[in-house]
Amino acid sequence: MKYRKTLSTIFSFAWGIGLSIFIGCGDTEDTESIVIPNELYDTSQLTHDFGDAEIQELMALDVPINWDQTKDRELRAKYYHAHLLQQFGNIPAVHIVAEHERRKANASGDYVTYTLEEMIDFDKAKYLLWPNKLNRDKLDRSLKIKLRRETDDPELFAKLYREELVEQHGDIPEVDTVVKGETKLWFGGFRFPGDEDEYIAFLEAEYVLWPGDVKLKTLEKYRKARADGTPFHLIDEDGDDE
Repeated sequence: MKYRKTLSTIFSFAWGIGLSIFIGCGDTEDTESIVIPNELYDTSQLTHDFGDAEIQELMALDVPINWDQTKDRELRAKYYHAHLLQQFGNIPAVHIVAEHERRKANASGDYVTYTLEEMIDFDKAKYLLWPNKLNRDKLDRSLKIKLRRETDDPELFAKLYREELVEQHGDIPEVDTVVKGETKLWFGGFRFPGDEDEYIAFLEAEYVLWPGDVKLKTLEKYRKARADGTPFHLIDEDGDDE
């Protein structure tokens, strides 16, 4: 059985939290008072992997007026990079944003996978180039995810995670159930025996927010275990036992 934290007879179960950044319009009044530390906005350490020769080539590139209509994805990304250099100069933010377009050009379906730190650097770079509310909001979301994942304060974790989920799913009861359960997972875990009903309620709420065959199969395993009187710590989430 996989678990996130174990303290004596405390067992924790993780289904994982995605890194994707979502934009929504839910009620976030619970976290409006949260202040992101100023140091998290620092952009002095932004870096890129483009060499001087490649940058000089891009700066000398003759970019057509209608470069954005170029059908070749890689060439269009190269034109975009050169266009940004001509517009903003040779600064790290330009290369970070351009690298995103290059990665999209080589990706399937424009889907690009980022680590959280890469996402934060990308959002910082976009806000430096285009300091508007939309880009600031995206940066704030990324920084709040970082803050949530690094905090040792359960209350702050819960507030930040609730805001994140409300933006994705709206202010529904299942959000509060998931926030309570996930906070427990990060800061101690569920206790078995004792927390079986609460844990199943948590799994049910997660299935409402993120329905899928794997989650349903796991939920049904624990429902059956509760009905049969099987101790939850004996459940193999990855096994095919019935």
